[in-house]
Amino acid sequence: MYEVSREVFYVIVGIPLLAVLGYVMVVLLAFNLFGFLTLGIFLLLVALAVDSLKTDGEPPARINCSECGAPNEPDRDQCKHCDVPLEPAAD
Repeated sequence: MYEVSREVFYVIVGIPLLAVLGYVMVVLLAFNLFGFLTLGIFLLLVALAVDSLKTDGEPPARINCSECGAPNEPDRDQCKHCDVPLEPAAD
């Protein structure tokens, strides 16, 4: 997902969703019905949203298998799909 579209998604979907969840949390706390559970879920969603904003947007380094083309971590010696030995990436 591009950075611009991620920000647009947060504005269009995230902010109204957090507002509705905040309203529900206040109502439930006022009537003491599952208030603490709702508060915990609300704070977890806020923490996940803030954490996702801190990503640098750069994908992890990968080596593609020469046989099947599957992406593999650079520290692997063999392909995780077809077990063919991987050639080290040229730097």
